[in-house]
Parts: sequence; structure tokens; C-alpha cells
Amino acid sequence: MTATERRPRRDQQRNREALLSAARESFASQGIGAPLDVIARRAGLGNATLYRHFPTRRALVVEILRMNLQRSSAVLAVALRRPAGWDGLVDYLSWLFAEQIDNAAYMSALRAVPSGQDEEVDAVRDQTFADLNQLIGRAKAEGAMRADRWIEDILLALTLNETLATTGHRDARSASQRFLELTLAALATESAAAESPDEPAAVLALRGTLGTELAGLPAPE
Repeated sequence: MTATERRPRRDQQRNREALLSAARESFASQGIGAPLDVIARRAGLGNATLYRHFPTRRALVVEILRMNLQRSSAVLAVALRRPAGWDGLVDYLSWLFAEQIDNAAYMSALRAVPSGQDEEVDAVRDQTFADLNQLIGRAKAEGAMRADRWIEDILLALTLNETLATTGHRDARSASQRFLELTLAALATESAAAESPDEPAAVLALRGTLGTELAGLPAPE
């Protein structure tokens, strides 16, 4: 095969990578409903090129979801290697809460490709839940996580955390950090919970926003 014959395939791969990069950035900031023509322009390509690689929005969402799940799996793999299950759980949830704020499409992409629609997505998703349950089981066995807390409690917290990324809060990152601290405190046994009389940085950051936004209080001077 000549170099001339190989070049189109290299160009196609380069275009595909550019489209995926642009889609991930657009979905992260705008959700999976981001306009496809904006994604094509962001990649420096035309709509026709986008549709040659991804004939439907769903095809593009599935590919981005695979990438998201692979990143999540890599973080979980590191968490599972921590000597203490609780430390691994804290590491993974810390990453996941931040990921939801940085990537508005993280959970919505999971919902857009429900079980049974893509074998690869199903396999990685099932492994993710199995690994997370393993961390939970280890944390409970160590006595660091309360026995009356479950993976559904974590999913509930993730659902609530997602709203911070989608409702336009002025300081979603600080709000999410504080919610993570509260979530971990609700999961931890007394021996694992970190107590301090000092106000956490996230609380100080939110002092000038939450009261004003939720209750119409005057902004602190």
C-alpha cells in the first residue's frame, strides 16, 4: 500500500479524534443537546464530515459515554488499590463529584444509553457498579462506613450534585465540594468522620452566594 493510499485513513482518524474532542468539550459545557453544527465548527470541520463519522447524535453520545466510562474505570482501578476501602471510596467520590461539575453530560449520557442498547457500555457500566459496591463492602468491613448506608444513597447524592452543574449556581464548584463533605459525613461512622470547629473553605466561599440566591438575603459586606 502506498503512502498516498494510506493518507486518507490518517486524515479520517485525525478528523474523528478532532470531532470527539470537540464533542466532549461541547457536551461537558452544554450537555448532550449541544448543537452538532457547533461541534463540527469547533473541530474545524464541516457538518458532512461529522455525519460521515457519526450519522446520528446517539452514535456520538455513545462514543463520548464510552470515553467517560473508561476514565471513570481508570479512577476506580486506582481507588481499588488503596489499602483502605474507605480511602478508595473517598478518592472516587471526590473525583466523581468534581467530574459532574466539569462535565455536564456525564450522567445525562448514562441515561441516554440505557441498559441493553450497547454491549460495551453495558459491560463497563456493570463493572463500575461492581467495583463501587466492592469499595462500599470493604469500607463497611473496616468499620469506616455505616452499615445502614447503601449504593442507592450514593446515587441519590450524585443526582442532587448533578443539579448544581445544571441550575447555573454562581459557585457550583464550592457548593459541590461542601455537598461532598456532607455526603461523606453521612456515610462515615463516627471514627471515620473528620470533625473540625473551623469553617471549611467551601462554606466560606458559599457565604456570599447561597443566602442571596436562595432567600434573597443581602450580600455580605
